[in-house]
Amino acid sequence: MEVHMIWTDSPCWITCWNDSNSYIKALRSPKIEFILAQHPWMENDCLFADVILPVSTKFEEEDIAADNMGGQYRFLLYEKKCIEPLGESRSDYEIVCMIAEKLGLLQEYTKGKSQEELRQNGFEGSGVQNLTSYEEFKEKGYFVVPTDPEWNKYPAGLRNFHDDPVHNPLKTPSGKIEFYSQNLAKHFPDDKERPPVPHWIEKGESHDEVLSGERAKKYPLLILSNHGKWRVHANHDDITWLREIPTCKVKGADGYSYEPLWINPIDARFRGISQGDVVKIYNERGIVLGGAYVTERVMPGVVYMDHGARYDPLVPGELDRGGAINTITPHNTTSKNATGMVVSGFLVEVAGANMEELRMKYPEAFNRPYHADAGLLLERVIQH
Repeated sequence: MEVHMIWTDSPCWITCWNDSNSYIKALRSPKIEFILAQHPWMENDCLFADVILPVSTKFEEEDIAADNMGGQYRFLLYEKKCIEPLGESRSDYEIVCMIAEKLGLLQEYTKGKSQEELRQNGFEGSGVQNLTSYEEFKEKGYFVVPTDPEWNKYPAGLRNFHDDPVHNPLKTPSGKIEFYSQNLAKHFPDDKERPPVPHWIEKGESHDEVLSGERAKKYPLLILSNHGKWRVHANHDDITWLREIPTCKVKGADGYSYEPLWINPIDARFRGISQGDVVKIYNERGIVLGGAYVTERVMPGVVYMDHGARYDPLVPGELDRGGAINTITPHNTTSKNATGMVVSGFLVEVAGANMEELRMKYPEAFNRPYHADAGLLLERVIQH
C-alpha cells in the first residue's frame, strides 16, 4: 500500500530521527499529494506541510496529568486552563473532532462523550477513584497517592529470585540471569553486529563509522551528537536569552546564529578554521552548516554538535543552514535485525564554508526573513 497523504501532530522527525535527509526526500516525493500538520510551533516537519492547523498549548487546555516515573503513580494533577486559546488555535482533540465531523465520523470518534466526560472517565480508570472523588480532586487540584500501610510485606525487586531462584525463575529461557542470550543465539545466529554476548563491534555489514575504518580516509573526523544542554530535543531553539550563550549559538559574520561545532585547535588549524568561522560538516548523506567553536574540550580527531537545531534548508534533503545534524546521521540501524538508531557518533569531514558563493547560489534562501536574536520567523514559510 502506498502512502499519498500525511497527517501529523508530531512534526519533529527531521530533528529527532536518523538520516532525516532521506525522510525529507520521502516527504517531497510526488507520490505524497498532501501533508497536514497540527502543532503549536513551527517544528521542522511543518516546513513541508501544505496546511498547518494551530494547536493550543497546555496553558490553554484543561487536562489530567500523572507523574508515573518508575511505572507507577506518585501523584495526579488536575491541569486548569490558564488562558483562553489564542487566535484560532484548538486542542489536538478538538481539531480531530472537527475533521471527523466533516467526514461524518464525529459520533463514532467521540462515542457521544464530551471532553469533561472523557476526563472523568480517565480519572475513574486511574486507580485512585476509590481514594478520592472526582469533584474533590478537581477542587484540590492534585492527589498524592498514599503509601500502602503494609508496604513492607511486599518483597523488594528480585528478592524472591535471590532467595529461591529455582521456584522464582526469571523470564529468560534458563530462568536465570543470562550473560549469554540464548534467544539471540537461537533466532539470530548469523547476526555479527548483535551477538549473544554484548561487546564492542569495531564495524560490520551495516556500519563503518569508526576512525579505523575505510570511510575515515574520506571522512576523518568522528562527530559526537547528544541532546543539547540548551534545548529539549528541538524545543527552545528560539529563546533569545539562551541563544546569547556562546555554546548555544555562534553568530557568524553574516549576523546569522549558527549551531556550534566544537573542534579541537589542532584539527581547526589543519583546516584553516578559526573561532566563529562558518563551517560545513558533511559526508555522503549531506551537508550541515555550523559555527566553529574552537576548544581543547574535545580531543583531536573528534568534533561535537548538539542535535535538535531548527532546520533551515538551502537545498531540502541536501544542505542545511540551521545545524540540524540528524539530517546526516547514519541510515542503518544497529543491525539488520534490530531497530536501534546509531546517531551518537559517526564520520564526517569539516571545512570552511564559502558563504559568498553560497549566497550567490541560493539568494532566495539567504533573503528569507530572519530575527537576529530569536532566529527563524514564521514568515519564512507561511502564506496566510
